[in-house]
Amino acid sequence: MTNNTAPTFSYFSQILDLPLRDNENNNKIGIVEDYIIELKEMYPRVVALIVRKRGGSFPVRIPWQCVKSIRERKLIIVGGYESFENAPVVMAQNEIRLREIFWDKQIVDTHGSKVVRVNDLHLLREKMSLWVIHVDIGVKGLLRRLGWLTFFNSLIKWLIGYEIRDKFIPWKFVHPIGAADQFKSLSITVPQSKLYELHPADLADIMVDLGTEERINILMSLDLPTAAKTFQELPGKIKMQIAEQIEMEELAKILIEMPKDEIVDFLSELRQETRNALYKIMPLEDVLQIRELLQHASYIAGSLMNTEFISVHGGVSVSDILGVIRQEADEFETIYYIYVVDKEEKIAGVLSLKQLLTADPNTVVSELMHTKVISVEVHTHVDLVAKIFFKYDFVVVPVIDEEDKLVGIITIKDALEAVFPEIREETEEIA
Repeated sequence: MTNNTAPTFSYFSQILDLPLRDNENNNKIGIVEDYIIELKEMYPRVVALIVRKRGGSFPVRIPWQCVKSIRERKLIIVGGYESFENAPVVMAQNEIRLREIFWDKQIVDTHGSKVVRVNDLHLLREKMSLWVIHVDIGVKGLLRRLGWLTFFNSLIKWLIGYEIRDKFIPWKFVHPIGAADQFKSLSITVPQSKLYELHPADLADIMVDLGTEERINILMSLDLPTAAKTFQELPGKIKMQIAEQIEMEELAKILIEMPKDEIVDFLSELRQETRNALYKIMPLEDVLQIRELLQHASYIAGSLMNTEFISVHGGVSVSDILGVIRQEADEFETIYYIYVVDKEEKIAGVLSLKQLLTADPNTVVSELMHTKVISVEVHTHVDLVAKIFFKYDFVVVPVIDEEDKLVGIITIKDALEAVFPEIREETEEIA
């Protein structure tokens, strides 16, 4: 899955003013003064370099396809550039220079008020393709440019236990004002009052605005857990588009990393033949669980539950449970509660993660657990499940079968989406 030839993200400050060297003889060609982007797509792609050649009297334009390697903060290597050695910098329609337009410029709102200064640009890199995805308006961006980020981050973390955070504005909210050849300022297309509510857009948000092929390329460049989380957050229609074009083996790898209830929601929308193809690739244990969950009607608790949860026996100590959590945390969708079961796997008690963290490590869980456990049965209607969440202010509710055995958990997110499907639809429309 992971593409080791290129990191997922880069910063403009890390690839600016770098020496440009020849791929064959390592001779220095010049210095990269700027980058040209094309504004045709939602997220603009870098299409050329502007280079000041050694001893040259004017900068030249070298197409991006000549770039063979990027070593951040070190150098850029190019090949096959000879026919462009004396090419003047001519801008095509819908092209702009990044440094010239963005560096240290103010972003203004629609009323002309100055809002913030651009300190850096956040770039998404997939193999040798480079897109601009965020405008960095935070102190962290400025410190990065000055080379002081590591020192100040360590100092502040040591003094007050705080880590400086990124402040990004997604590219789709920021637009140059004016024609392509006369940009003077930048505008933000959201109200100024909303500016600091914007947070770094995750990869799913970025991928919504890209084509299916690019989405698949990005997924393939990620490690499996990250790819699974990203895929999980995509709108249903886009998931289906990816499923139609991605290799079944790769899709199966991603699905295995997702919570069971999310896998079931996704597979329920697929054609049976596609499901069967995935079943042949996925581990048998997972397939059996998924098939069982798919059998439940969509209006009962069993259709919402996730079969991955933490359960222990009453004689286990707090320290033992914490050890299990540390080792296996990534395998569970949520760890708000730990459930205590008896020898027959019937639910006997429950305790919260907060109780565990504040208890004596040597205490056994039977001394801490609450024995009055509110649960729902597999066949409980989803409307009643939602009412239980509201009545008891729960975040997670356990699910039991006809024999009172613990078989799964339901999160409030899944319950609300089942009762009010328009929540997911509206969220996907916003994305």
